[in-house]
Amino acid sequence: MIEQEKFGNFTHQDAPKYEDILQCMRCGFCLPTCPTFSLTGRERSSPRGRVALARAVGEGKMEFNQAMKEEAFFCLDCRACTTACPSGVQAGSLMEMCRAQVSQQHPLPKWQTGFRNFVLTKMLPNPDLMETSMLPARLYQQLGIQWLVRYSKLLKLGPKWIDKAEGMMPELHQPLRQNIPQFSPATGEKRGTVGFFLGCVMTLMYAEVSRQTIKVLNHQGFDIITPKAQKCCGAPHMTEGDRETTRQLAQHNLDLFMDLDVDAIVTDCAGCGAALKEYEELLAEREDHTRLQQFHSKIKDISEFLVEVGVRAENLIPVNKVVTYHEPCHLCHAQGVSKQPRDLIRAIPGVEFREMKEASWCCGSAATFSLKFTEASQKILDRKLHHVAETKADYLITANPGCHLQLAWGLREADMPQPVLHLIELLGEATPDH
Repeated sequence: MIEQEKFGNFTHQDAPKYEDILQCMRCGFCLPTCPTFSLTGRERSSPRGRVALARAVGEGKMEFNQAMKEEAFFCLDCRACTTACPSGVQAGSLMEMCRAQVSQQHPLPKWQTGFRNFVLTKMLPNPDLMETSMLPARLYQQLGIQWLVRYSKLLKLGPKWIDKAEGMMPELHQPLRQNIPQFSPATGEKRGTVGFFLGCVMTLMYAEVSRQTIKVLNHQGFDIITPKAQKCCGAPHMTEGDRETTRQLAQHNLDLFMDLDVDAIVTDCAGCGAALKEYEELLAEREDHTRLQQFHSKIKDISEFLVEVGVRAENLIPVNKVVTYHEPCHLCHAQGVSKQPRDLIRAIPGVEFREMKEASWCCGSAATFSLKFTEASQKILDRKLHHVAETKADYLITANPGCHLQLAWGLREADMPQPVLHLIELLGEATPDH
């Protein structure tokens, strides 16, 4: 645990820093960018309102009460407010720290705490256990039980989040991590070597996307090293307030990838990329600063990397489709990667790109937000789907598995025709097989 000087009514471990809270000038530039404030019109559900609550707790004017607990989790952590803030206030990061305070000051009942700790500290950090845990879900699909459950509409009799969670499940295949070689050689003229960070959700639910990532990077002239010993990036733990397990995972992945002789560490998961780039802050008191900077400089989203090195377009196959693009929050706001995905889309021959309104507005997924706050998530999603429909695009493109799950479910529920593709799947269509 990272301990610091006592700060008001926060505990010692993983408390927000007063100087970070004081950055907020209450100017209001964040208000039009915040989906939860837009929904509720409630000051406490705005970024500046949440920071004000944290300040009151820190200054001892308020206990870490129910309102602070609720707002810590009602925040989408979409970081749109940080993009808009002239002072660079990290309201989302502050709320992540407040979530860590929730588990310390408002612990769940014993059985819930035990289940939460099992998932966060035993299951997610263990890739083998994660892969084994998905076997029942694959059998559920392969044996036709899923069809029967959906046809009977049985789950609609229970809590809405259960029906939604089941409905969001994509077609599952064998996990990718154990089925790909640790080394995959470049085709054609070699341009360099990259390490591939294969996210948990990608290997378990979107294996085909990551296969396309390997295919594309090889075609673009890069050897790929995919260490099988890599573990979860820690994003789910930060979302749920378990920063200590995040640090343990961060240390493991840092040591693993820094031992590789690679030009860059590439990921096709926006959430993973955002988490990996935060290792510098998470491990600041435990690791050499220069080493952390070197690691941070190597982390690249796949679109960021390909645009940076330049796309070899001469052998690409035309993809004659109209596409629009939803920006994952943890790509455009958390990482500042916004222009590069559009440049990559435009580099694909035959594609007509149509910009949608509010492309950087959250889709309402936000890790577990879409299941904890199903009604609010649906309203945010409906706003997004309206803009998708206006484009009349053939494909909806995104670059994060959480967005992919939410958008695909929403489009199906709304009887909209567009399939959701990861950006790298679109480029994969244009990339010849070898």
